[in-house]
Amino acid sequence: MGKKNRGSTLIQNLPQLQNLIKRDPISYKDEFFRQWRHYESQLTIFQLKPESESEEFAELITFLSHVSSCYPNETAEFPKQLIDILSKHYMILSPNLRKIMVQALILLKNKDVVSTANILSLFFTLFRCKDKLLRTLLHTYIVTDIKNSNAKHKNNKLNKTLQNFMFKMLNDSDDIAARESLKVMIDLYKKNIWNDEKTVNIIAQACLSKTQKIAATAIAFFLGVNSKEEEEDDEEDIDIGYMKRTMKITKKTKSKQAQMERALTTLKKKERQRNKAEVFNFSALHLINDPQGFSEKLFSRLKQVTSTSEFSFEVRIQMINLISRLIGVHKLILLNFYTFIIKYLVPHQRDVTQILAYTAQSIHELIPPDSIEPIVEAISNNFLWTNCASEVIIVGLNSLREICTRAPLAMNERLLQSLVADFKIHQDSGVTAAAKSLISLYREINPEMLKKKDRGKIATINLKDIKAPQYGEVKVNDTVEGMDLLMKYQRKKEEKENNENNEDEDPGEGWEGWEVDSEAEVINDEENGDNEETEEDKMEKEKIKMEEKKKANEELTSRILTDEDFTKLKRLRHHEELKKMTGNKDEEFLSDSSDEEEEETKEYLDADDLTVHIKRKRSDYEERMESIKRGREGRLKFGSRKGKERSSVTNAEKSKKNKAFMMIVHKRSVQNKAKKSLREKQKILRAHIKKQKMKLK
Repeated sequence: MGKKNRGSTLIQNLPQLQNLIKRDPISYKDEFFRQWRHYESQLTIFQLKPESESEEFAELITFLSHVSSCYPNETAEFPKQLIDILSKHYMILSPNLRKIMVQALILLKNKDVVSTANILSLFFTLFRCKDKLLRTLLHTYIVTDIKNSNAKHKNNKLNKTLQNFMFKMLNDSDDIAARESLKVMIDLYKKNIWNDEKTVNIIAQACLSKTQKIAATAIAFFLGVNSKEEEEDDEEDIDIGYMKRTMKITKKTKSKQAQMERALTTLKKKERQRNKAEVFNFSALHLINDPQGFSEKLFSRLKQVTSTSEFSFEVRIQMINLISRLIGVHKLILLNFYTFIIKYLVPHQRDVTQILAYTAQSIHELIPPDSIEPIVEAISNNFLWTNCASEVIIVGLNSLREICTRAPLAMNERLLQSLVADFKIHQDSGVTAAAKSLISLYREINPEMLKKKDRGKIATINLKDIKAPQYGEVKVNDTVEGMDLLMKYQRKKEEKENNENNEDEDPGEGWEGWEVDSEAEVINDEENGDNEETEEDKMEKEKIKMEEKKKANEELTSRILTDEDFTKLKRLRHHEELKKMTGNKDEEFLSDSSDEEEEETKEYLDADDLTVHIKRKRSDYEERMESIKRGREGRLKFGSRKGKERSSVTNAEKSKKNKAFMMIVHKRSVQNKAKKSLREKQKILRAHIKKQKMKLK
């Protein structure tokens, strides 16, 4: 009877039977076959009505998924049966049963019972289900499984199969499945698992999708992939020193020893990751196979959704941003884009600052100036009027500066001089700063376009050396600019070190036999030094400069410049420009601590780059009160602490307590108290009691 009761108990308690089978599969083989036959009968019943919710069938699936590895031959058909059920009836299955089947397949995959390609292709199909929890589970598992498959080495066969399947899923009729597949590819790219051209080009095709959410997700990937994401590490820092001291003092147990070993393993792993060479993700925009064709398709799609208002304004702005980045990065020619964007260049346009930034971002030196001039004229006509607000003028001037930085020929001489005359002196300092930034740009590029009074000292001195830029002109340097300055700097540095070494020698040594010149001779020498340089002296100086440049070129052939040398070159060029600006002819020794850097043209622009010189508006009363209230949060209130804990007393009370009675005995108030009648004392007492009651209320 005991054995029968035990057998019946095991039949009903599947978790206990599962535990026993894992320990001893042979002894409990009969019990397993009994459950297997029960599963087959339940499967037959379920296939007649798959939409029904069978808890018993779900429990059997969970049980068999845990135990199938103990009986591989007997349960060979079990994974195929689950895959067939999910493939045929995934839309009508109950959510609970469908989730249990998915978890069972994941467990079988972890035990290498099912192949990765079969199960992942099925999971991508299950993205069509209207079950958000299931989609989250599938997304997490797919990304993790592909990451583990490519951990040791790239599994190209699996990757190729899944990428082809994902490309089909992106064109799926179900928008949810297509968007989830796209998110999986984006996550795999960000985790540096699928960072090849094929992945990027598949995502690029999603930018042309007819569904707004899919297109917005793909466009956001290309716009935000360059920003470095900060991954939060949930693991707390481990104090190994504290753990070692604790192990010496406290009782040594196996659990503490295991904890110590785990901590050491974690630290070693972190150290390996820290010392591992950093992997740099190449920008996804550079991996597009046909950027010109892709930008043209995206632009035609932009015009289509603009005319029909199919996409929201935010998504259309993102499309403009992506097109402008493609044009700027790959130096593309898409002239229709500039005529399309002119209609948005008005001050009352929504997000006009961003649109101006994207317009400047799309301009490069290979675009014909005739195509850019309408944009410059539109900005000057709409933003640069004396009756416009100062913020509008600042944004307009900064936009023109960014455009002219990339294409100097876009600005004509008449317009430039007009802008300088109107806004060089203005009541708003921000407008003046923006105008001066435009002036300083053309002082470096083409000072001849400025009036003589606006060129500045350095531009006037170097006017002969500065050549006006021409369309299509490419500057090719035959040498490293500033190499002669670097050689001169190193020579001076060596001389300074030699002089420091000779400081200990006798200062009078070596002057024996020399006579001091008379004062008249000294004066004559000074007068001769004040004379202007002749043409012969100038020719000699030019020859010396040419010889120094030749020596610099020879030095380049026999030397490899390091990063420190290039940094020093930048500082020396900057130092030379400062000397010309200040008119200081003394060649000062440049210290190693100076860290001036040259400004480079930004590849990507944002609205903040065009609002640099705008003053911050003074906050009104409501904003100030809100900031005051935010500052008071979590702080004790001001006011008297009378009647509260550790409260102070008044000066009158202190005087009554501290003064001796003999000092106040002759006061009139004290003498009157002694003369009061009983009736008066009762009145005062009642008034005091009444007053205290009023305070309590």
